Amino acid sequence: MRDIFQDNKHSHAVTLEYDFTHTDMADFLNVSAYCQHLKSLSDQLKNVGFPVDNNRLVLQLVSGLTKPYNGVATLIRQSDPLPQFYQARSMLTLEEVDLAKKVAQNSSSAMIARDSDGSPDVFDYPSSNRNNGGKRSQNCNNNGRKNRRNNGGRGGGKGCTSRGV
Repeated sequence: MRDIFQDNKHSHAVTLEYDFTHTDMADFLNVSAYCQHLKSLSDQLKNVGFPVDNNRLVLQLVSGLTKPYNGVATLIRQSDPLPQFYQARSMLTLEEVDLAKKVAQNSSSAMIARDSDGSPDVFDYPSSNRNNGGKRSQNCNNNGRKNRRNNGGRGGGKGCTSRGV
């Protein structure tokens, strides 16, 4: 019976190890959820006899970050010694708040006017999005067309939503 438990323990450890090393922030809504998941995996690995030390946890945390966090990731990696996990998490949380403020400032500085059909025209829009006469693009249903059902033949039904700035 003990041998079966050990086999299951090792199999579980392999699965947890894979999940730990393949966790990326892009799969989570925010830094807190990403950090919480990594810490949970680390705790589970410890429970099956394969503890993760702080340095490895912090390095994995940094390696899975998205591009907007490159600056703080570099600061963390270059720290000697590496910060404790909770300190790195705090640094990332503060960066997330700063990034959200920048996005809010940029979107509030964009001038939005309504044209005659009520759809927004956006000025000060990034050049990569100007291919549609300054109008915002539409996200539509899976087949790429606007949903025209229940909308009198007009586009922009339930299947379409505007992309934000």
